[in-house]
Amino acid sequence: MVTFYDTQQEARRDAAARALREKVVCLVTRAGPGGPALLVFDHVPDGGAGVQVVAGGVEAGETPAQAATRELHEESGLSLTHPTFLTSYLWEAQLPERFTRQVCHAYTLTAPAGTPDTWDHLVEGRYVFRFRWAPLHAPGLDWELDAALPHLNQLLHKELQA
Repeated sequence: MVTFYDTQQEARRDAAARALREKVVCLVTRAGPGGPALLVFDHVPDGGAGVQVVAGGVEAGETPAQAATRELHEESGLSLTHPTFLTSYLWEAQLPERFTRQVCHAYTLTAPAGTPDTWDHLVEGRYVFRFRWAPLHAPGLDWELDAALPHLNQLLHKELQA
C-alpha cells in the first residue's frame, strides 16, 4: 500500500519519528522512438525479483538526493547528477518473508544521448542486473515501484509545455 506525503520534509520527519528506513527510487528517463522510456532492470538469473528500477537506502549523513545519485552509480554504473525530486510516500507491504514499512523518496534523472540500449552491471560482486529501456507508459514494474510514475508523467508533461 502506498500513502503519499505532502512534502519531503514531512516524510523525513515521519521516518525519524517512527524509526522507518528511508529509501530512494530512481526513475531514469530518455527519449525513445515511441515516446519517453524508463530505465528498468531484471536480475540475472531471474530469482523472482521482478522488474525493478534502481532503489536503495539513504545512509546516515546523506540527503535523499545524494543517495539517489550514489545508488544509481552503484547499481547501474551510470554517473548522473542533478536528480529532480518527484514525491515521497510511505510503502507498506507484506513480503513473502516479512512485513515492511519504508519511506520512499522518488527522483527522476535524465540519461544522456549515447546511453546504451542494454547492459549488464555487477553489484556487490555477486548480483548481475540486466538493464534495458521500457516504455514509460507501461514499464511492467513490480513491488509498487511504479507509485511515483504519475508524478513523473506530470513533470514530463509540464516540460513539454514549456
